[in-house]
Amino acid sequence: MSICSCRRSFASALRYDSYYVERCAKALETALYATPAYRQWRVRDPGREHPVFVRLAALPALTKADLRRHGPEGFVPEGRDMARGLASGEIDLAVTSGTTGDQVVNLWYQPWWDATEAATWKLNAHARKVATGSHREAILTSPLCVGVPCEEGYLSTAQRRLGRFLYLSERSDPSTWSEDLMDRMVGEINAFAPVILEANPSFLARLSRHIFRRGLRVHSPGLIVLTYENPSLLHLRQIRRVFTAPIASSYGSTEAGHIFMQCEAGRMHQVTACCHVDFLPFRPEHGGPTLGRILVTTFDNPWRALLRFDTGDVIRLDEGDPCPCGQREGLTLSTIEGRTINLTRTPRGQAVTQGAVDRILAAVDGLVEYQLLQTAAAVYEVRFVAEDAGPSQVAGEVYEALRGLYGPEAQILTTPVAAIAPDPPGKYRLSRTLQPPDADSLLDEQYAPTALYEEGP
Repeated sequence: MSICSCRRSFASALRYDSYYVERCAKALETALYATPAYRQWRVRDPGREHPVFVRLAALPALTKADLRRHGPEGFVPEGRDMARGLASGEIDLAVTSGTTGDQVVNLWYQPWWDATEAATWKLNAHARKVATGSHREAILTSPLCVGVPCEEGYLSTAQRRLGRFLYLSERSDPSTWSEDLMDRMVGEINAFAPVILEANPSFLARLSRHIFRRGLRVHSPGLIVLTYENPSLLHLRQIRRVFTAPIASSYGSTEAGHIFMQCEAGRMHQVTACCHVDFLPFRPEHGGPTLGRILVTTFDNPWRALLRFDTGDVIRLDEGDPCPCGQREGLTLSTIEGRTINLTRTPRGQAVTQGAVDRILAAVDGLVEYQLLQTAAAVYEVRFVAEDAGPSQVAGEVYEALRGLYGPEAQILTTPVAAIAPDPPGKYRLSRTLQPPDADSLLDEQYAPTALYEEGP
């Protein structure tokens, strides 16, 4: 079997030191030739005589369906015994929350996860100053993701305290938070005085609106780290009205660890200490070549080998001058545009990211929250929450903004609501379509996630 057409590797044009390249090669070899789940991939490897990025580009994407099909044991490298690891407590099983079709059972190795998080701190000047690994940290996320869930009744502070961490909420739906619950959160932030506040941006925005409306005093930590979902510009604006702390967005996944970290200059940098990222540009008509998807290969997890894992996210490369923070290695992003499932299309079929929707709606005065659903090729239904402005005025501005984005053929239907609940497991989906998009159809074929082969001598 010989290669008739090898896909190009975007990574070949980037700056990496020799140690990074060696780690990529080690991750590739461990996965392909020492991990059961990749056995059928070996025939796609063009061979060790080729550069590692060319070899990676020849391989398919690893999906969540693959993770479910092979189970956690399929991604354990040779020489490790999963049953013994679980029995000893060295590893654990963690099920990602969400809809049944999106859930994955992950083999969880806490020291590796902690190492990927610590690596992100080096990419942000504010984090380097305050993140010691023993710092006090308050967390405001869905307890279904991290924390202690309790939907009936309330838990004491002690029940929500774990070492240096304080989980501020036991409730997974911010739209149902009572005034008393949010007052309790503010009081605990002031008493605990966290060095870092880690939060779902939508959750912290909900609390920030309460703080602003009530004129409350709240402790500002050394750094606010936004995680678990893409921050809307509306959420950022609401958070900055009451918190003076610097804000950084951290991006990763339960499966692949921490992947990108926002520096003090506002750009997102690849956590090259922990992973390799393949970039797959979209075709020009869909926003490429600076817009596209990513596949992640993890480093140094002795219990799990992930090769070209499709996180399901869309990113935009930074095209500006070198970042003033000094970080040069790996990918630098201007934005993370949302997930592929958040993509919508114009009536003429062009892809529109959640980020594009958010930027256009961020200019609407009085808009607090929104959720856009594309129900047909040219029909877009928007539910929205208005504040300090009449709903009809906000509806009119939303209509005009979205017509400018999707074009004059778009039918925009607006509905004011009192609140918007997050999707399971507590993440807001700002835009989506009834029919999930075929993300592969958007890709530039030069960089597609699979290689073409033909029979040869």
